[in-house]
Amino acid sequence: MKVRRGRFTWETLGASAGIWAVLWLTIGYAIVATTVADPGSADADYVQALVAERMKWEWVTLVRLVGGALVLWFAGTLAGRLRMVEGEPGHLAGAAFGPAVVWAGVWMLSALFNSSAILLATGSGDHAGARLAALLARETPLVLTASVMFTVLLATALAARKSGGFPASYTHGTSFLAIAFLVLAVADCYGSWNLSALIVGLAFTWTAVTSLLLVRGFDAVDSPQGAS
Repeated sequence: MKVRRGRFTWETLGASAGIWAVLWLTIGYAIVATTVADPGSADADYVQALVAERMKWEWVTLVRLVGGALVLWFAGTLAGRLRMVEGEPGHLAGAAFGPAVVWAGVWMLSALFNSSAILLATGSGDHAGARLAALLARETPLVLTASVMFTVLLATALAARKSGGFPASYTHGTSFLAIAFLVLAVADCYGSWNLSALIVGLAFTWTAVTSLLLVRGFDAVDSPQGAS
């Protein structure tokens, strides 16, 4: 069975959501790079800097909320595409979808902690609480991305290998990257290197590439059963 799209469909819009998610989340990190509020500094110093540049951090909250919502939309489209090429019951598609939803939640949780830091600093004057919330906002995606995305990539690679519904270069690249995520996660936890930023960057790259592939793939998709 072939599924053809017109010039615009919700499927293609959902497929492109990964690209938009990466764009929004990257903008968030670009904003953070222009700030001076460091949750690793003393409580009073951090709060003073945060209050002085509050609107920048409000924008960080917004872009992470939007980015997380777009990741969620992308996860649904990816799972649908995997189920289409894998066939029913689509266990691997489900295995990829669940962790991808968790990754969307990671960014929304980071946004929640970031918003809490602003509120604690400007509303209740809880300097220690504000700095703790800011630390959680920063570390949540850095700590959780490796393990979550390893599962997403592994399930995607297995589904692609099983069905042959993706380009061979993408299948091999995803398989290699899944192993790389596992190695990087272990090295980041037990080694002396700080690899969290690299891990997040690789996750962004894979998401954008996969999203682009899904957009192109919706031109014409063959189901594994070959029904017409």
